[in-house]
Amino acid sequence: MVTALAGTKTRTAVRRTELEALRDLVRSATARRDATVELTGDPGSGKTALLAALAAEARAQGVVVLRGLCTATEREPVPLRPFAQAFGGLETTGAGGPALTLGTAALVHSLARPPRDPTALVPSGGGLTRGCHYFGELRRMIADCVAAVPHGLLLVLDDFHWADPCSVRLVEALMRRPIGGGLGIVIAHRPRQAPVGLRLAVRHGVELGTVEEVNLAPLTLAQSAELLAVRIDAPDLDRLHERSGGNPLHLTALAAEEGPPDDPGHLAVRRGLETRLLTECAPLDPDERLAAHAAAVLGESFDVESVAIVAQMAQDQACRALGSLRTRDLVRAAPRSSALAFRDPLLRDFLYGEADSCWRLAAHRRALTHLTALGALPFDLAPHVVLSGSLAAPRDRAVLGAAVKEALPAGRTALAAQWTAAALRLHRAAREPALAADPPTGPDATCSPGCELWLPVVQALAAEGDVTHLRTLTREILATLADLPPADRIPAVATIALVQATLGLPDEAGALLAPLLAALRGTGRPEAALQVQSQLVLVLAGQLPSRADVEVLARHTEAAPPITAAGALALRGLSTVFAGDLSAAETDLDTCAQILDGLEPHGPGTPAELGGADVFAGYLAVLACAESAMGWYGPAQAHAERALATARLRGDAHLLPMLLNVLAYVGYQDGRMSEALESAQEARSLARATGSDHHVALADAVTAAAWAWLGDAGPHPTRPDSHGAVTGEVPRTSVIALLHAEAALAAGDGHTALALLLPARDARRVPQPARILAARVYELLAAASVVTGVDATCWAERAETAAAEAQVTEQRGYALLARGHVLLARSLPADAAHCYHEAHALLGETTAGMRARDLARIATLACGNGETAAAADGLAELTLRERQVADLAGQGLKTRDIAERLLVSPRTVDVHLTRIYSKLGVHSRAALVRLLARAA
Repeated sequence: MVTALAGTKTRTAVRRTELEALRDLVRSATARRDATVELTGDPGSGKTALLAALAAEARAQGVVVLRGLCTATEREPVPLRPFAQAFGGLETTGAGGPALTLGTAALVHSLARPPRDPTALVPSGGGLTRGCHYFGELRRMIADCVAAVPHGLLLVLDDFHWADPCSVRLVEALMRRPIGGGLGIVIAHRPRQAPVGLRLAVRHGVELGTVEEVNLAPLTLAQSAELLAVRIDAPDLDRLHERSGGNPLHLTALAAEEGPPDDPGHLAVRRGLETRLLTECAPLDPDERLAAHAAAVLGESFDVESVAIVAQMAQDQACRALGSLRTRDLVRAAPRSSALAFRDPLLRDFLYGEADSCWRLAAHRRALTHLTALGALPFDLAPHVVLSGSLAAPRDRAVLGAAVKEALPAGRTALAAQWTAAALRLHRAAREPALAADPPTGPDATCSPGCELWLPVVQALAAEGDVTHLRTLTREILATLADLPPADRIPAVATIALVQATLGLPDEAGALLAPLLAALRGTGRPEAALQVQSQLVLVLAGQLPSRADVEVLARHTEAAPPITAAGALALRGLSTVFAGDLSAAETDLDTCAQILDGLEPHGPGTPAELGGADVFAGYLAVLACAESAMGWYGPAQAHAERALATARLRGDAHLLPMLLNVLAYVGYQDGRMSEALESAQEARSLARATGSDHHVALADAVTAAAWAWLGDAGPHPTRPDSHGAVTGEVPRTSVIALLHAEAALAAGDGHTALALLLPARDARRVPQPARILAARVYELLAAASVVTGVDATCWAERAETAAAEAQVTEQRGYALLARGHVLLARSLPADAAHCYHEAHALLGETTAGMRARDLARIATLACGNGETAAAADGLAELTLRERQVADLAGQGLKTRDIAERLLVSPRTVDVHLTRIYSKLGVHSRAALVRLLARAA
């Protein structure tokens, strides 16, 4: 989240180009040349900050700086007031500044305090000076002051859009006929509020070449990042930049809103903005203020008729008030519309907060009635329902429900959550069961009463990882369902608990389930169903359930409905897989698969009171995880794909990262790298959106391993730091660590593989891996040891022991691979080849099996004569991708055909062939074909 705020120095620093143009003005003054600059920009664009920086630099160079500020507090501004204010400052200038003569002091005094009777003033001049008194005297005084200073005089006229006509005419005269001698003038104003006379005068000066224009355009994204002192790719920067419109003041204020409420820097920004807006709105008369409050109630855009109705004032009265607000640039024409809009959202928020809260409730009700009569969309009506507070009526629920359906496809999930919560409060106020009159149908029919309103919102919040709004909505849902029997609350509570678990909130999920479990004690089927679902919550949160707990649960649910019994078996199967009791796990998983394969997510076997479709998809996910751990990749893929289809149909985005990662892992293990990369990419994207770091890490690990197998570093490589430790937090001996270790070994980096799998400083004290992973871990350690020149015998022995205990075909294959590594390192290629061939027979055409096949061929080659052995050594140095290219080239395929087969560019194939020739000591494709033929 972007909350960092910079100081004033930084706010001026981002306007380097504009500040440099103003510095030219100072340089002209010190060179005794007159110059004028028009500085324009919207409120908050940084005009005053730039002027302050300019004044400081000018004073440092010996230039006398006089400042006149125009204000909007007076209905009839005093003539020449900014000049009186500026030259009144001569009395306080430092040493070396001009002194006020007695006559000059009297003139400044007269300008500052004009007589009540205009006829008492001296006669005015003609032409430009007609109607302006003291005009000639003031011009002569300016000339005298410029002549009296050694390094020039800088006259800064800020907020000149509020200037009186006489001041405008005097500036025009100074631009047309410069005094000479080093007078620099800066005229800062808001272009939308500048009077016509000022705009014409400046334009004429630009045409004459006596005026330079400096416009403060909206900040670029890079300037916004610099202002907030954050990186340009910082989260939320794009959103803040777009919402602020590139306005520096608005940007810092919006960042302050999202920062800590008690942060001194943020408080200063917020108070500064409020002070500016309060000053700007202070001159509003009662009608203008009432119209502004009514417009703020109406929202982003409004028209005269709507403002009149909400403010309860005559239409012509509202028209005049809005016209005055437009003159003050508080209100502007809405873009691409005939309606009106506030200058910026912060101004609208300020005026809305300024209005009386009780008045606002009734005003929102009037706005709702009026906009409904005009046929406004529910999306535009819903805010008025919510903000009308206690005046909202039960019939407004329909508006809120329709608005939620409009908000979700538009990506306005937070608004949808607020409106859903308001609708649920109206249900409770009406003392009706939550939408019981409108029972859900379709995919959501197994959910609790009312879920067709809140379930899509909960799913959308989960997809975005919006925990804050999810918590708020959860409280409203539970309060709405509080009067239902405990068994009827199971679907809602279970659904929300599963969502919380997948978002990394297992404690909150447990706290949500605990009261309901207590209320269901002794109820039989409902209690058993929720007990199983509470264990499912642990798995979805990334925790392994206690084997003792799931053992008891499975025994107590043997006679339960199919969905509950299958869930208990899936959980017990997963627990026993990682506990090493693979025979028991095989029985549980087979039985669970038979039950779930015979059920439909919305069929009679999955009644609503037992959890419904989301629980069904969760149990399939657990089953697929356990099957993939057992090496049953076909069933695991089938069950994961079925769960994925169910979750997509229901919109359960929180389940997708886990299911896609299962498919990615299965695809990698089964040698289908393109499918693995596709699933991992989607899993990573969805996991990042939901804030699931574990699933992001798993997707990255599959991606790294798949790309490494293809002979490419890929987009997410894991690299060791200078000490050999692995960058990032990778759990040792976990599947994530195994995949990264395999990626490192595929690239020939045994040191990184060892760093991933072993504790630092003690390479022999490996943490005891899960029994189902043990042989695979030890095989990787054996391979890494051989690559780094370390004896791997102990790891091969451990792999054989682990495989014997596991009694799983895949684990025996890994043990044979480990034994082959040791034998090949001892220069026993024939024995190594035998082990590799046996491993290939056990592992089949999986990734590990293909690795065993390639190693068997290399070991077989090493059994030949010296030339063949040299070729074998060369083939052993090839990466997996280089071996693929060499094999296809040996079959006679052309470069373009190889590129199409491997889904790479022809140039990439040529690069691989160049490396292959170098490693094998050949110089042509024909020589490569002959060498591979001898090897075959």
